[in-house]
Amino acid sequence: MRKHSLSLLLLLTISLFSFSQTASIKGTVIDTTESRNLSNSVVSIIRKSDSVLVGFSRTDQKGDFKIDKIKKGEYILLITYPKFADYVDILKVAEEPELFVGKIILTPKSQLLKEVVVRQRMGAIRMKGDTLSFMADSFAVREGATVEDLLKKLPGLQVNKNGEITAQGEKVQKVLVDGEEFFSDDPAVVTQNLRADAVKEVQVFDKKSDQASFTGIDDGEKSKTINLKLKDDRNRGLFGKVSLGGGLPGSFAGEGMLNAFKGKRKIAAFGIMSNTGKVGLNWQDADKYGGNNNNYEYNEDEGNFFSFSQGDDEFGDNWGGTFGGQGLPTAWTGGTHFSNKWLEDKFHVNGNYRFNKQNLFGKSSTITQYVLPDTQYFNNQNQDIYKQNQRHSLNGFYEIKLDSLSTLKISVNGSTTNSRNNSRFYSEALNGTGIPVNKSNRHLVSVSDRQQFISSAIWRKKFKKKGRTISWSIDQNYNNIESDGIVQSQNEFYTSGIADSTSTIDQQKLNKSKTSVISTRIAYTEPLSKSAFIEMNYSYRVNNSEALRGSFDKSTNGKYEILNPLFSNDYDFRINTNSGGINFRVNKSKYNYSFGGNISNADFRQLDLVKDSLSTYSFTNFFPRANFRYNFGPQKRVGLNYNGNTRQPSLEQLQPIRENTDPLNIQIGNPDLKQEFRHSISLNYNDYKILTSRNMYMSVYYAFIQRAISSSITVDNSGKRETQYVNVDGNYLLNGYAGYWKQIKKWSLNLGVNANVNISHNTNFLNKLENVNNNRSGSVGLNFNHDKEKKYSFSVNPRFGYTTSRSSLRKDVKTNYWTSDNEIEATIELPWKMQINTNADISLREKTAVFGDDNNVVKWNAWLAKKFWKSNSGEIRFSIFDILDQNIGLRRTANSNFISENRYDTFRRYWLLSFTWNFTKNPAMATPGTK
Repeated sequence: MRKHSLSLLLLLTISLFSFSQTASIKGTVIDTTESRNLSNSVVSIIRKSDSVLVGFSRTDQKGDFKIDKIKKGEYILLITYPKFADYVDILKVAEEPELFVGKIILTPKSQLLKEVVVRQRMGAIRMKGDTLSFMADSFAVREGATVEDLLKKLPGLQVNKNGEITAQGEKVQKVLVDGEEFFSDDPAVVTQNLRADAVKEVQVFDKKSDQASFTGIDDGEKSKTINLKLKDDRNRGLFGKVSLGGGLPGSFAGEGMLNAFKGKRKIAAFGIMSNTGKVGLNWQDADKYGGNNNNYEYNEDEGNFFSFSQGDDEFGDNWGGTFGGQGLPTAWTGGTHFSNKWLEDKFHVNGNYRFNKQNLFGKSSTITQYVLPDTQYFNNQNQDIYKQNQRHSLNGFYEIKLDSLSTLKISVNGSTTNSRNNSRFYSEALNGTGIPVNKSNRHLVSVSDRQQFISSAIWRKKFKKKGRTISWSIDQNYNNIESDGIVQSQNEFYTSGIADSTSTIDQQKLNKSKTSVISTRIAYTEPLSKSAFIEMNYSYRVNNSEALRGSFDKSTNGKYEILNPLFSNDYDFRINTNSGGINFRVNKSKYNYSFGGNISNADFRQLDLVKDSLSTYSFTNFFPRANFRYNFGPQKRVGLNYNGNTRQPSLEQLQPIRENTDPLNIQIGNPDLKQEFRHSISLNYNDYKILTSRNMYMSVYYAFIQRAISSSITVDNSGKRETQYVNVDGNYLLNGYAGYWKQIKKWSLNLGVNANVNISHNTNFLNKLENVNNNRSGSVGLNFNHDKEKKYSFSVNPRFGYTTSRSSLRKDVKTNYWTSDNEIEATIELPWKMQINTNADISLREKTAVFGDDNNVVKWNAWLAKKFWKSNSGEIRFSIFDILDQNIGLRRTANSNFISENRYDTFRRYWLLSFTWNFTKNPAMATPGTK
């Protein structure tokens, strides 16, 4: 009897659970001109697959509506009201019991030429929540243009010469395709190889962490992200491109990309080989590949290591896999991608493999003016460099819906990197009157290998009560770097211009570093009301790091076997962190806000194995956070955020060792260095007018840093510099960005203006004297684009900037200079399916007392193309790069302690004859031009 009762109870539970898998759709209808609620509006829910009416209602006196018992699936929302344009939108009903579509604005027919406003087409730009969307077809680009060309047309987005994308002043970290990570988040692969005409919509938003997206409660982790929504006909079939080219002097370039899409299943592969600077890598790979001359730091609040630039480390794994225009690279790059969802998205898999190989050689020269409390001196350095780097990487994730309310996601990321470096340096230091102080001749040879493996698993569960969730995650990060190198240096020192002493270094450097991080976190959310929620979390993290640095001098037999203890050390570093916190969130139709924080205790253990010295200490911190967003309307909002977090000293900053890779610039570890605490506040505003196609945006970021990690630099009479990191107070920085964009459809014009400002107030020490640095820079840019479909297009984008730098120790030394960067491009459609394009980058730099050479560069390029075949899928192009042969590599760095200008080898004038084939197998995806 009990067995039958249990079976009956189980059957009833399943039946009730199945019956509950419906949702209610709620919203409010208002008038766009008078902002009044529209009662008795007709609201219909139509099934998208067969156009069957499944729900119907009318709005009440407040303009509100609610339609119940809508099953999971995709539907068309249709709202009608007399003398107003019909409103149409696509809705997707998932497991959530309630779907709130917000305030829906109807527009009087008198203001529109069309009778039906389809939401996806009613403006070039639209905003929904935190997502800003650009309708790709509203921004004209030439036939065959890439996604990168399209992004350059969008207001608030900028793409620099290295392919780096910024959106409203913030660097874009990821580019997704239909919400999927594509080639390990490598934006260059997507933006430079995917055609613009395949994209339906470009979405820009701050991507939250998986945990924040799941619970709806902000945890402070965000990354600026672009999502490319493809057109429906590009989600099936086979398409891609192949391009091959060659020219003089000895230039070649080839690339190809193949995409096989079938709904949610995406298979893709790409390959690039080039000696013209086309490497196909993005700027973010620097951290992924384990280098870019960065050191690791521990972020106690976020729970992992991140990197920051700290100058050259020729014996680390310092290849970023990137190419910023410095030197002459030959590159081979390739990769494959697979992703799929099946069984109504119950299973989701995503995987990527990448191979990169790059040979880089070149010359550079650097002029630096150092400012000291009582004097100044100049350093001139020439460098010859050859680097060879190779990397394999594999990453992916597998996600499964265990049931309708819980999921499990497992992610892995592994890579192996080999780097070889052979560099020669010659430098000369002069005092303020031009008399020699020292001269140095260095030769560095190194080989390094790195292995990295990262894995994570997260289980998430929603309960039937809306807003109640629980999640548990486990993360692991392993890093191992080994390097072997030789440093040879001959140095001469002068007194009153006369050589009086020399020093010679001939050492082998054997370095090993290993980091292992394991962490776990559990979080629970509970609804306090329909619009208020609370989250409670706890996490534990253990970090173990080891760093062995060995320096060996030559013995009498010529072998490197005598340990030099002054430049050698063996160091262990361990951090145990316990953290718990509470956060509150309130969601309303016009606004939402959240506040809370975490309390964290971190126990540090530093062990110097050479000196047998143990140091332990603990920190207890409170990490507050709060954010507020107010919606003035569907396309106008303002947001305010505050976040507090710590930054722990890196192992390299703590390790008590003298680093003499550059004997004239010694770095010394400081085991007494303490953590810093940063208070960050940001304000964002966005306003878009649909009917007038006008967009205004603004962003301000301010940070105040307590116990900031800064530098203490000592320079002796011979020009030797010793740098050690110390804690200082009073540092702050301020960044601001604003823009205005207007589309004049009548004349096919896009007009825009934007400005940004950067202010920093930093303290360091020079020869044990406090030095307060105030650095300021700002720029103003204009954007002008005009397109005449199938005839011509041109754009003009000038930008003017100004930089100032002041030092409290030397108020008489002032650094001021202006810069101007201008881009001009024009494309003309010719008869016989031909196109001609010309573009120029005009860079102007003000001459200074230190840098008197000509700094102006006009990089002028042009190409002539002929399309053929009925679908215009084939193209032959003749290109000339740097027609005036003026391209020079130039980078200027300004600081209150020094101002530096680096000139380096880069690509000069060359021509290329190339053939490109854009192919497609699905007739529905025919290349534009097909009739």
